[in-house]
Amino acid sequence: MRSKYSLAVALAALFVVPLPVVRGATPADAKVVAEATNGQLKALEGEYFDKDLNATVGYAAEVMDLNGDGQPEVFTERYGGMFGLAGVEMNLYIKARTGQWKPQFGFPGQYRILNSKSQGYPDIEIEGPGTCFSVWRWSVTAYAIHKRCPR
Repeated sequence: MRSKYSLAVALAALFVVPLPVVRGATPADAKVVAEATNGQLKALEGEYFDKDLNATVGYAAEVMDLNGDGQPEVFTERYGGMFGLAGVEMNLYIKARTGQWKPQFGFPGQYRILNSKSQGYPDIEIEGPGTCFSVWRWSVTAYAIHKRCPR
């Protein structure tokens, strides 16, 4: 029994892509999330009332360093039926050289960080309903579509 379990764990490890998180969540991460989202989100998870949607929206945020430059980036996911079949809207906030946080996505789907990179940033696959998922690649100052799904 133990050998079957060990084999299953070893096989599963081959398919797991580690997230490029530089550290565990800290109380300071909530401050980074609030700064990146212009105060819309104030913690790593919770709920808030969205005036534009006229609804209470659940959310989760994750602070990580995607490109290893010591500057944190912030992934956010907002949950609810108003976000299409995926039920989740994701975004990634990256601080520009000007000091301003720039949202990269802002549409339904969930992110998966890939091993491939461009200019130090990992490619990101956007998953959702269906079997084809688009891949986005860093392009000088922002993420841009790299692999589209055929229509």
